[in-house]
Amino acid sequence: MQTTKALKKTKLEPKAIALGAMLAALVTAATAFIKIPAPLGYAHAGDAVVALAACMLPAPLGFLAAAIGGALADVLSGAAVWALPTALIKALNVLPFFIVRLLLQKQHKDDKLLRLPILLALPVTAGVTVGGYYLAGTLLYGSTAALAEVPFNIMQAVIGAVLFVALAAALDAVKTKQRLGLTG
Repeated sequence: MQTTKALKKTKLEPKAIALGAMLAALVTAATAFIKIPAPLGYAHAGDAVVALAACMLPAPLGFLAAAIGGALADVLSGAAVWALPTALIKALNVLPFFIVRLLLQKQHKDDKLLRLPILLALPVTAGVTVGGYYLAGTLLYGSTAALAEVPFNIMQAVIGAVLFVALAAALDAVKTKQRLGLTG
């Protein structure tokens, strides 16, 4: 016999899967089509949606939405060589948010996208972006080329953080997590 909590999770699962697919598509679109060219690739707005996915979805779906969305954007943008590194980096980008959300869930405070601990995770995930792309760029093109890309990766992380805060504030204003049954 299932408990009420287990039934609620079962009931939520199709909605979470659909939301995960939608967020993966939004990561793809925001990454592939809202971009600023850079020497080895491009800076983009997709990190904002990666953070939203991390703050809205259960862990496995958040990792998948970020990784699939980012990798697909690279393929669509003609940068398929970056698809695997991007999938790994984007999956790692969500990890700080999930750790924070676990702590918030224990305190029954995972009802909003913007909380101080979430904001404090933004610089950590920015470090993952900058460090991850530096490492991948070094492996693909050498350290000099990868170093030239660092300012663009910092810009990408800042753009993503600013857009995330704006989007999260708007979504919190209409109580999106509650309406979708995503509070923990």
